[in-house]
Amino acid sequence: MSSKHAGPPPAPNSVEASSEQKTELAAVGQTIDARGHQSSDLDVPRPASVVRAKLEHGVSVPVRRYGNPEGPRLLMSHGNGLAIDLYYPYWSLLLEQFDLLLFDLRGHGRNPPGPMAGHTIPAFSRDLEMIGQTVDRCFGVRPRAGVFHSVSCLAAALSPSLGASYSALVLFDPPLYPAGMGIAHRILESSCSRAAARTRIRVHRFRSERDFVDLMKVQPAMARLLPGVPELMARTTLRADGQGSYVLRCQPEFEARILDSVPRFSRLVDPDLLPLPVKVIAADPHLQHHFFPPCNLEGTKLVDFDSLSDTTHLAQLERPEECARLTIDFLGRIGLCKTA
Repeated sequence: MSSKHAGPPPAPNSVEASSEQKTELAAVGQTIDARGHQSSDLDVPRPASVVRAKLEHGVSVPVRRYGNPEGPRLLMSHGNGLAIDLYYPYWSLLLEQFDLLLFDLRGHGRNPPGPMAGHTIPAFSRDLEMIGQTVDRCFGVRPRAGVFHSVSCLAAALSPSLGASYSALVLFDPPLYPAGMGIAHRILESSCSRAAARTRIRVHRFRSERDFVDLMKVQPAMARLLPGVPELMARTTLRADGQGSYVLRCQPEFEARILDSVPRFSRLVDPDLLPLPVKVIAADPHLQHHFFPPCNLEGTKLVDFDSLSDTTHLAQLERPEECARLTIDFLGRIGLCKTA
């Protein structure tokens, strides 16, 4: 990728890693020093421009533009409790070819917490529509694809103007299941209930970012993250509290509130009735999962479905190069971009 779109060139230092990790790390320009400390190459670069989208309940969110302004447009967001800057290992691979418009869900990332009453999946869905309108107004109307992960997939799928707002969707491990699969929704419901209970008692205050990183590195759910990603997670999901500590930017109760509601809204979506081309990239169903049960849409008729081996719900942070390749291949097949 050129430095024009991707920020400063990578530094020359390196460290031993597995052959698969070396491939992934080279792809995003990350380097690790001999002690395993992450270099600055995973620091998210400054955007070319920023606009603010005004939402409901007096909330506004920054929408950041990166990449190639002449390229196909992608509108992109993240999963529950996370931040779009965390996905830099993935979206950095799209900077050369695409016009990227990135934003954090309300109550996440660079946004303030906001009122609890407005922190709902229907509000996320309406936000996506208003953010899309802001992008069109500020940068001009053109076809765009939505690239989303987890709960932001569900927010997009619930949009009443989905077919008019997007030319295609690329969804990473969405909490969506084939119509009529009642057992899948019951499994999702029990999984979300357990996850919400764990979230409510989660440690949310840390003496330092390093304490957070050390905790993440012993979590089974984080075992497949590429080196350097736990440090990036600390920088993008924590904020200084002004008292010498760091707290989660998305408060646990806010995250749990969304988890509790996911099964109810997931039942409202029939993936085969979505009115546009849809690519779903799901986790490996054979692994043990610590978030949602892995999405399985193999039985659908109209969804372009893949499960990515040896990945979990965080595939974009585990195998970003493969996720980017699948994204580009799909958008190329439907005529939204050129493929190599």
